[in-house]
Amino acid sequence: MRLKKGILIHNQMQQGYDAVSINSGTVLHTGQITEPVNFNGVVYTPQYEDHAYVAKRDWRSLDPAEMGCLRAKERRNDYNTVYLGDIPEALKENFKKINLAGSKNREEVFTKFSGDAELTKELSTNLNSFLKPLADDKPFNFHCIGTTLPNIEMLACNTTKLPSGFKPQDIRYMGMHNDGTQEMTIHTAHQFGNRISINLGNDTRSFLFVNLSMIQALNMIAKKIGVEKNKVNIANIPKFFFEHFPDYPVIRVQQKPYQYYIAPTDNCFHDGSTLGNKQLDITMVYFGAFRC
Repeated sequence: MRLKKGILIHNQMQQGYDAVSINSGTVLHTGQITEPVNFNGVVYTPQYEDHAYVAKRDWRSLDPAEMGCLRAKERRNDYNTVYLGDIPEALKENFKKINLAGSKNREEVFTKFSGDAELTKELSTNLNSFLKPLADDKPFNFHCIGTTLPNIEMLACNTTKLPSGFKPQDIRYMGMHNDGTQEMTIHTAHQFGNRISINLGNDTRSFLFVNLSMIQALNMIAKKIGVEKNKVNIANIPKFFFEHFPDYPVIRVQQKPYQYYIAPTDNCFHDGSTLGNKQLDITMVYFGAFRC
């Protein structure tokens, strides 16, 4: 299935579009062998939710038509564009001094962050100097420092319903999804801004997304089934979309250390991936209405 014109890419990464690839779609998680995790004494095979769809692994470079379909021009905003780039050198040096990369677990990451108050203050100043122009004079807020084990194909999961002290083996991964909440609908998902995620680990990680807005996805589903009869909503729209359009391509962005993506994750299907990585994945995430 060919790409439709939808969510775009504004790419300022050093490697340009060499960092971007495309595949032939998705498959129900049971249709693809799941790679095991073996890191720092943790050994298990990730499990998925019943209706989780994962990206196929037949990645290839974009052809000229696909690149033209994805490349952003003038009309960029916080809900129709994925922005890619490298953080400033001064900020990169701050993170390197804290020495997060190479940490073995979440506790070590947070210990390093709190270990040098003066360095953390300098980091905060440089981080705000970087984010403020991107925020377009709108408020932004810190979301999290995320840590994820290496060699996990699809990263998103809901651990809020798990008991305290849960183990990685207890997690059920969501597969390709949107970040919709009870506060939004399919028709308002584009009004909730976007996120910036900075790779602070040693390995290149992947950001995967489908270049369709929630409204575009709904309109495609409506050509296959009755959306009102089937009660398609912001929570279950991934299930219906990937059931009916498993051959719609997924875009993969390979995000090197100290590179960022900005994406409207409420308004598109997406996930992260550490497949093939050897070290702990570390990210810093802010919410806002960023663009550049």
